[in-house]
Amino acid sequence: MSAVRETMSDSLNRPEYGADEFSYRPMPPLVAVSMAFVFLSFLSILSDLLLVVPLIGAVLAFVAYYQISRSQGDLAGGGLAIFSLVTMLLMFMGFGAMHLHSYASEVPDGYARVSFNLDISQKGFETVGGRMGIHPDVAKLADKPIYLKGYMYPYRETHGLKSFVLCKDTGECCFGGQPKPTDMILINMVGDAKVDYQDKRLVGVAGTLRVQPTDANGLQPVYQMDCKFFAPAKTWY
Repeated sequence: MSAVRETMSDSLNRPEYGADEFSYRPMPPLVAVSMAFVFLSFLSILSDLLLVVPLIGAVLAFVAYYQISRSQGDLAGGGLAIFSLVTMLLMFMGFGAMHLHSYASEVPDGYARVSFNLDISQKGFETVGGRMGIHPDVAKLADKPIYLKGYMYPYRETHGLKSFVLCKDTGECCFGGQPKPTDMILINMVGDAKVDYQDKRLVGVAGTLRVQPTDANGLQPVYQMDCKFFAPAKTWY
């Protein structure tokens, strides 16, 4: 009987599993957050502005891995943190290269890229001899083949447009009232080409810019373009 009691006592006191198999190491919350950013980073394929998503996610994954590496084994999830970090860095570089290619290839051959805002709108007019005239920098663009981007001013007609006004932005100056003369260009499609109105979507146009003196009263378009190319812009800048 004594032997049976000793056997039962040993059986109860003897651990069935090793103590290490019951050890629990917590995972930093940033690991889960960085994994979520991996999926969100796929949105960056839609716009170069969204490249900030994988960049932020990579920073969070790095911080998570740093916390784990400094914990001396008390925290888990190092492998997931590294996976998230590498994946988002690759996505940032891959999608970034794709958007750079779009930027480089959106200008038609034979045309020079011009910024509507910086190279035309912000130049304003120049007063010479008491008369308002075209700024010299803008005058240099006259009769030159250029490519620029802007937003279509809304008309009643939305389809089959032979001409339309292109504005520099979607601000209240463009869609809440009369744009300033330097903020708009009258686009005339060349030949039989016609276009449809793009609602608040950045578009690119290429053609020959025409300029004419103005009294800055806004009654007549100061800038016009004989447009041979029209397409939604591939990039926002």
